[in-house]
Amino acid sequence: MDLEQNSAIFGNTETWPEISILLPTCNRTALLEGCLGALLRQRTTRTFEVIVIDNAPRGDSALDSRMGAPNVRLINEPRRGLSYARNAGIRGARGKFLVFTDDDTLAPCDWLENLVAPLFSRREVAAVTGLTLPLKLQTEAERLFEAYGGLGRGETPAEFDLRWLNSNWSRLPLWQIGTTANAVFRADIFSDPAIGLLEERLGAGSPSGAWEDLYLFYRILLAGHVIVYQPSAKIRHAHRENLAELSQQLLAYRRGEVAFCLLVLKREREWRALLHLLLWIPYWRATQLLGELLRRARGDNRFRLSIVIREWGAYFAGPAALFLSHRRARRLARKSSAKS
Repeated sequence: MDLEQNSAIFGNTETWPEISILLPTCNRTALLEGCLGALLRQRTTRTFEVIVIDNAPRGDSALDSRMGAPNVRLINEPRRGLSYARNAGIRGARGKFLVFTDDDTLAPCDWLENLVAPLFSRREVAAVTGLTLPLKLQTEAERLFEAYGGLGRGETPAEFDLRWLNSNWSRLPLWQIGTTANAVFRADIFSDPAIGLLEERLGAGSPSGAWEDLYLFYRILLAGHVIVYQPSAKIRHAHRENLAELSQQLLAYRRGEVAFCLLVLKREREWRALLHLLLWIPYWRATQLLGELLRRARGDNRFRLSIVIREWGAYFAGPAALFLSHRRARRLARKSSAKS
């Protein structure tokens, strides 16, 4: 279905789209334009809308001027943070299936059709993730992020369920599932009390910094649903271009990992989080540090020793980051209640 056909459907206000694509953005107009253009060129048999969530509204028409397509809507969410932005999109979405992506991605024309296919064919599937590849690998920081693990999870399809989660008796390897830069969910799971919305104490823009996506995957699996990894749903992601930005991203990952462990330990009584926190994270960081020292001795500077050392600091800063995130979430909730 081309853009004209898809847009014509929304001339009937009684007809809602099958799919809502949630696209948060925060002062990245150039990236947004490329991402949005790629989304509107999707070749799919499904009707869809794109909801752009402006997470830095400035009260001007800078974004409105780019909302020219009839199936594109703009939502403002002044509370900074990716989880706040996505939750605003979830509340405002009209589709039965909610696609998550970021404004620094570029999707080929067949991406959406491949991503949502398992949801239409199998009722037990609650979410699907796709293969996230680098847009380019020109700078040192971009290459380092891929060497660090990147966002891709390989070309082999996979499924994740409660049995898989419980089979990992000593750890929580949730990163194997994928990323919400390339994912789709059944909309009704977010009204399930066992799952709920994204955790606003986690994620980019909060002091904790990350792991809101993996906490969502964790709750979906605990609720007994299936998540499918669909590598045919490929999307390209623009990695951080300089080392300073890459370092901040990796430090956020480490703070978020610790905050996640503390949250699930408290809320779900997840004892594996304690092992993850006290055993696996120190083991991985120590192994990484030793490996870096050995590589440097051989003249291979693939990683930056300074970043590895700072990650240790982020590990110890995780509890304080969660505390600050909790205070921030409560303060913003009070402000929101006062306005309403």
